[in-house]
Amino acid sequence: SIPSGVWIGRLIFKQDPRDFGSRNSGGTNASRLWGFKYGFFVYLSDFLKVAIPLWSVWAFLTFVNIHGAPLIPTTAELLSGDTAGHICQWPVYWLVSFGAVLGHCYPLYAQFQGGKAASIVFSTAIFTSWFVGIISAFGFFVSLKIKKYISLSSMIGSTLGSIAAWLTCIPRFNRYVMYGQTLAPGYVFAIVMTLSTILLIFRHRTNITRLKSKTERKITFLK
Repeated sequence: SIPSGVWIGRLIFKQDPRDFGSRNSGGTNASRLWGFKYGFFVYLSDFLKVAIPLWSVWAFLTFVNIHGAPLIPTTAELLSGDTAGHICQWPVYWLVSFGAVLGHCYPLYAQFQGGKAASIVFSTAIFTSWFVGIISAFGFFVSLKIKKYISLSSMIGSTLGSIAAWLTCIPRFNRYVMYGQTLAPGYVFAIVMTLSTILLIFRHRTNITRLKSKTERKITFLK
């Protein structure tokens, strides 16, 4: 629930980004208001809101033993079906990612008015699976190059990322799509990515209206 854009705006510029532009606290609006450097810092802060908690919870649940056994199975055990003897038998740490999406969109410390989830969804993709990260980034940048709309590109990239996440459910293939035997691929990951993408699209509903009326703002820095 850390509203990076709001806190940076108030601390450095004495402004609330939700009072300007697209009226949200995400990195895109921050870039338009304060320049690329500060927008990038907002993006980076938002990316870390997923990466640090998710990997920290995974490490805790995987390496802390209770009565001689880890709290959750390792990825190798999950893929082999050998999950007996653990307190929790599914990769519960993926809920951290969805919690970060909810906290970003509806931050407790900023009157529940936050960003549009793009940075959080892409962070989940990039920091958890090289395969899903590449597919998401490819969709985003190809769309951005052709159409010049960040909002449209975010929706396309996250949708493709969700489809790619479902491909991690395929046996044998799923052994190679993550960063080694760390975070577990499969249905929980795919469901979290899909729900996050649905929320992202919902948060972009005003952008969708502007896209339909051809009044959505295009980027100018990419030729």
